[in-house]
Amino acid sequence: MTIYLLTMPDGTFGSAGQSWKRLDLNRLKLNLDFEVKVDTIDNINNLTFKNNDILIYTSSENEVIRVFLKNTLFYVKDKARLIPSYDLLMAHEDKGFQEILRLKENFGNLKGNYIFDIDKSSLDSPKVLKTSQGAGSSGVFLVKNLKELAKIKSDFFTNDLKRQLVKLQRKIKLNSSDYQIYKYRYKKFSLFVEQEFIPNLKHDFKVLVFGDRYFVLKRSIRKDDFRASGSGNFEFVEPPQEVLDFAKEIALVLDNPYLSLDIAQSDTGCHLIEFQGTNFGPYTLLNAPYRYVFQDDNWVEESNCKDLEVNYAYALNYYIKDKLNLEKVKG
Repeated sequence: MTIYLLTMPDGTFGSAGQSWKRLDLNRLKLNLDFEVKVDTIDNINNLTFKNNDILIYTSSENEVIRVFLKNTLFYVKDKARLIPSYDLLMAHEDKGFQEILRLKENFGNLKGNYIFDIDKSSLDSPKVLKTSQGAGSSGVFLVKNLKELAKIKSDFFTNDLKRQLVKLQRKIKLNSSDYQIYKYRYKKFSLFVEQEFIPNLKHDFKVLVFGDRYFVLKRSIRKDDFRASGSGNFEFVEPPQEVLDFAKEIALVLDNPYLSLDIAQSDTGCHLIEFQGTNFGPYTLLNAPYRYVFQDDNWVEESNCKDLEVNYAYALNYYIKDKLNLEKVKG
């Protein structure tokens, strides 16, 4: 068995905050309980994998690199164990696939749909509409009525003037049946997720999971807004047990060494807003004074060392030893 650790072509791995910061690969390796063979993602096609090999890789905020990884790892996923899973790669900065995965695995406790045609939007207002690609609060809109829905349609689902003029010409020249075919073929589509709106929220929680360690940040909703992500109004508090329990349930489903979960809490329980399994921001881990571990049927508060490489290594050690039932393999 070989355990590969694949970096970007420039030798960087993972995210350490701003896009130009990366984990210290040497410190990460020193804290692993197993040997890794380091290579780069653009050399994947030159590697030969055995069924028991493990491939630890990193994604990117760059969409071109993400598409490269998705295409390249499509067949590799049947030859070796991918960390993160191929599903989590597909979900990285793709809210549409996150919605598909939620529906498939029935988790998250939040109604939603993945659409490309705004006329197929089916949730009642108020609701949240999100552009499928990207992370954070950009491209996220609260739709309270038909007027606001029409604004989304105008901004994202309306052809440019040239196409509108061509459509008008076709309407004059074509019979009704042919025009309907033409009209749909050149209809403006955009990838969106519509999601149930949770009323009266004053905050949500960013929960980072590293192995069995949970790091929590409370994020307050911005004034005159409905979004907590990007508000900058953060505080570290002792999280409700319900939030920790819910995060633990999600972690069992997503089955990855590390996760980033956006969780809202309402009168009806907790709701998963978004999630990532690779290349997410580590602010919560680097700044939280405490972490939470579930021991003997209780959540235990521990001091946080605030060391990113140590926690990444801990999560990988925990996952490979306890989840994959592999003993310590470092010589």
